[in-house]
Amino acid sequence: MKRVIRSSDTEDLYVLRNLLESNGIPVFISGEDTGRLLPFLLSKPDLWIYLDEQYDEAVRLIENPEYEVKNKVDVETFYRLTHDPLDRSSSGKSAFISLAAYLGVIIVVLLVAIKLLQWLQQ
Repeated sequence: MKRVIRSSDTEDLYVLRNLLESNGIPVFISGEDTGRLLPFLLSKPDLWIYLDEQYDEAVRLIENPEYEVKNKVDVETFYRLTHDPLDRSSSGKSAFISLAAYLGVIIVVLLVAIKLLQWLQQ
């Protein structure tokens, strides 16, 4: 798996995903749920390709949508054999875990700041 692009505009990533998939390059968008849940952390989603050997062609296709991909795969078969691309349960769990971790860090920082202020006022 290789990251192809990072963007704060998820809609752009969806357009690129459709372009790549329609040309036989299976992809994954990571961090899209976290970016929506925690925009203040400047989390940006990434577009990844599953097959490393398709990286150069993916970049060429993004730069030139008329490029003819030579190393195509049947994307539907790829997804069916590897996972269900419509199953969002794992990405939802991932976003929830990230949110819980960020909130935990914020709470710890606030508790330390309160203790520090109490100590300084003594």
